[in-house]
Amino acid sequence: MPALFFPRRYPPLLRVAVLVLLTVFVSVFSEKHPRIKSASLTVAYPVQWISMQGTSFWQQADNYLQSRAALESENARLRAELVRARPELLEADILRNENRQLLALLDSIPQPPGKVAVAQVIAQNFSPGSQLLIVNMGARAGIFVGQPVLAAGGVAGQVVSVSPMSSQVALLSDLDSSIPVQPADSDTPLLVDGKGDINNLAVPFQPRNTSLKVGDRLVTSGLGGRYPPGLNVGAISAIIRNGDQSFAQIVVRPAVRLGQLSTVLMLWDSPSPRPAATP
Repeated sequence: MPALFFPRRYPPLLRVAVLVLLTVFVSVFSEKHPRIKSASLTVAYPVQWISMQGTSFWQQADNYLQSRAALESENARLRAELVRARPELLEADILRNENRQLLALLDSIPQPPGKVAVAQVIAQNFSPGSQLLIVNMGARAGIFVGQPVLAAGGVAGQVVSVSPMSSQVALLSDLDSSIPVQPADSDTPLLVDGKGDINNLAVPFQPRNTSLKVGDRLVTSGLGGRYPPGLNVGAISAIIRNGDQSFAQIVVRPAVRLGQLSTVLMLWDSPSPRPAATP
């Protein structure tokens, strides 16, 4: 490739010296001739513009990388804070739910018919036909088999087995559950049986011409001595009369939301007052 200004046979130092002298000459000459200076600036502008664009590009790229690194660092910090806060948020939700259930208990049973203790639900089993809860109170707390269990709204079920630290509760909806009741406005004895359905109970053995009506509220009758009388059990939600069946199918909606329990009341019957001794 031919040399741009000098043949390659001249030493590099000589060529550099000549270019320096030429640059000095052009600078001095352009000071005396403004038109040459203007032309040189015009010729140099594209080179300057390209240089400025390159500098701007690298500055923007550096700012972008710094901003991205800062955002990634902030994101990692927020994720770590969320991980640390998640158990606290979950615990707060659990406490709020328990507080709501306790307030509902106080509203629905303002004067419990005996001594009560609050128990927490620690496990549940809603398999077909089996409707069971495990609570965190057992024999050491005085829990016994057959003990009534209440919840917000009324009766939830009864204790069916006890260990030292926990108890198993069969809900009203359990297939083996049956509770003596009566309409709230009469003393007609009835039974409410579990059907294995958490949302529906049944009143068995009622004739097709039964006087019961949809909307009738059912309460414990006190028969059998297990449940105190007057506790809310549920309300009749449907009465089905089929022509080929001797009995009406009576569906009862439980007063308690049996599938959403986290807090229950364990009930001890208050002892009957002894009659005063006659002199």
